[in-house]
Amino acid sequence: MAQLDARPLLFVVSGPSGAGKGTAVEHATRTLPLRRVPTYTTRAMRLGEKDGIDYEYVDEPDFFQLYQAGAIFEYTRTYSRSYYGSPSTLLRDDIEGPLIVELDPNGFGRVRAASARRVVGIFIATTSAAELSARLAARAQDPDIEQRLKIRTDQLASAWSYDYVLFNADRDRFLDDLTTVIQAELLRTSGSRRMLELRQETDLTLKEAE
Repeated sequence: MAQLDARPLLFVVSGPSGAGKGTAVEHATRTLPLRRVPTYTTRAMRLGEKDGIDYEYVDEPDFFQLYQAGAIFEYTRTYSRSYYGSPSTLLRDDIEGPLIVELDPNGFGRVRAASARRVVGIFIATTSAAELSARLAARAQDPDIEQRLKIRTDQLASAWSYDYVLFNADRDRFLDDLTTVIQAELLRTSGSRRMLELRQETDLTLKEAE
């Protein structure tokens, strides 16, 4: 049985491009009591994205100023030469409510090792490379499908370090599974907190009886 843990939650969603990370985070924040934390990036904003919601869009000099100032905890550079950085707020447990964020597997490992929150990793995968290729082909802004498919293969090896792996084959089933996972973890946390309260109440009662 897993040990009870009452720390604030941080859900980390990872997976290859086109697997459905954005869909998952949008659904979770719209239907569940979660707050999305946007990460930093130096890449250009894509059609339909919003600054401060999908990402914090900054230029490269500002990106490294934020890193030197401690606002960015860790970062990575993609094959497209864009930088992505994890905000240091992910490490703090004094921010109210459960949080959710998109990170790559390297970022997930670093944040999980350093965060004061209880980090729950959710890896999203497609059922096949052909399915992912079809999704990427449908994106006008994804010119390098071959490179992204290679990254998918590399990232799948990291899936074993996550708490959950969800396959996005059927959208409705996928989102139902995601909701189930998050609700279960929220219940685990609330139950742990109540048990701590009961233990403290019992300890106080025993002290008063002495």
